[in-house]
Amino acid sequence: MNWRAMIPGLFLVTSALAEDIPFHLGVQTHMEQGWSNSSIRLARDMGATHLRDEIGWVTAEKQPGVYSFDVADRYMLPIINQGMTPLIVVTDTHPLYDNGDTPHSKEGREAMAAWISAIFSHYGVNNVQIEIGNEVNADDFVSGPFTENPPVYFAALVRTIRDRLDQDHPKARIMCSGLNTIAIGFYRAFFQAGGLDSCDAISVHPYRDNPDTLLIELSRLTSLMEEFGRARPIYVTEFGHWFDDPNDAPDYMVKMVSQLAASGVTDAYWYALLDEEWWPNMGLLDENARNRKPAADAFELLQNTLLPLGRPATRATINTSHVYEFGDGGNGFVLWGSGAEIEISGTADYFDTRGRPIEAISALSDTPVVITGQDLEVRLISPGNTADTQYQFNQPPWSYFVRRPEVGIVPLEVIDWRWPSFLGAPDLSPLNVGFDGITTARFDDKPYSVIERFTAQAAGRHTINGWWQTETKTEPSRLFIRHNDNDLTEDGITTDRYSLPELALDLQPGDTIDFEIAPAGPNGDSFTTRRIKISGPAAETSETTLSD
Repeated sequence: MNWRAMIPGLFLVTSALAEDIPFHLGVQTHMEQGWSNSSIRLARDMGATHLRDEIGWVTAEKQPGVYSFDVADRYMLPIINQGMTPLIVVTDTHPLYDNGDTPHSKEGREAMAAWISAIFSHYGVNNVQIEIGNEVNADDFVSGPFTENPPVYFAALVRTIRDRLDQDHPKARIMCSGLNTIAIGFYRAFFQAGGLDSCDAISVHPYRDNPDTLLIELSRLTSLMEEFGRARPIYVTEFGHWFDDPNDAPDYMVKMVSQLAASGVTDAYWYALLDEEWWPNMGLLDENARNRKPAADAFELLQNTLLPLGRPATRATINTSHVYEFGDGGNGFVLWGSGAEIEISGTADYFDTRGRPIEAISALSDTPVVITGQDLEVRLISPGNTADTQYQFNQPPWSYFVRRPEVGIVPLEVIDWRWPSFLGAPDLSPLNVGFDGITTARFDDKPYSVIERFTAQAAGRHTINGWWQTETKTEPSRLFIRHNDNDLTEDGITTDRYSLPELALDLQPGDTIDFEIAPAGPNGDSFTTRRIKISGPAAETSETTLSD
């Protein structure tokens, strides 16, 4: 297949992954919670080869050190016998140890280690995978003294498990820790306590509203592991979204899977196979397994059409365009982005993310499109929007500042904690900038505003579009737009979406456009969502940068 740049620096041939490790798309089941064994067949028929579930520790160990797998065998053996791989997440507690709290004492840790060793002994190291911990950064899943310092207690737990497995099952591998979101602050504390040394892989649940913010966070997690010695494989053991409209699920799933697989993630598990009463519109099927949801179509499209072609690789070098080729024969692509014009050579078939035929496209949009054929050539012939806040949070050409009264404009910094990282300052909470919006603040009745700055990369005509809106139950804000500190416009922002009349400016490299959000109410707690799109000449080099 021939990849050719129609705009200098816009497109780059990307080689296949150095290690052609297959990517598996699995799905979460809850057999341990009483789901019917028919769920196994349903998952298999949709193409899933990997299921994530649990085995009840309390059910299996009625007396200390004595284990019965009679209950677990009812679903575990059918999974294994059908050639599927179960991923067992171990996160529960036991009333025999540590008063039923999350294991935190030497005795409690050793009891859990013995339990995990027993699982491997019963089912075989080669037949199951085990994940230690489930969202231990969330208060819902830990209890007792463990909650006083979860990263340190968790590191001690996995170290004890590793020591036991090295003795009983030297070839056994474990993954840790299934954090809810890519919580870099928690991971750092866990690694500092020695946790990474005991784990063969790191697991994560990258829940988010916007899939286009995923790659930079995965890159930071990999860099963090490298800082502590060596990057481990990453498993995404839950991903999905609580959709208001189930028809939104297919686009979301295909975007997430394309990026996860292309970034080198080993396996990923959609949450979940069935809708649940407390998590509606997340399943591939409804709660009674009687009706398919739109997500089921996307899951089967990935399992049966795209992933068999091979692990996808990214082909676009501008971070407002996503072009993923599955395999390397020009047979399958997923594309979306911010307005880039494309050209396809070869006989191509076009589908939506449910696998339904659609008309051919000539430009990328936020809606992903699947293209299949043979020996296809895909070209980007125009970059579309070279700057788009939906696709480039905390990446060039965007930078972020706070206006401190009596000080001036000061850069914001990355703040890592037990949930997603954001841009802010240690002394300015709740002021922050995230991929989902901007929060302003007042201190001593003085307004602290946030500046989102675009810096031009190339000379020429630039066109600016955007909208801003404050969330309900927060105060209004005020928008100021400036070109090189020269005022362009000023408007009030409320819960009624404000759309900017299109601006066109001739810019030179290094020119700045500041979009400043200032508090307009007495408390200063405005939360403003926004999207800014800027089209203009492409820079000479525009490779995606996944920076800290």
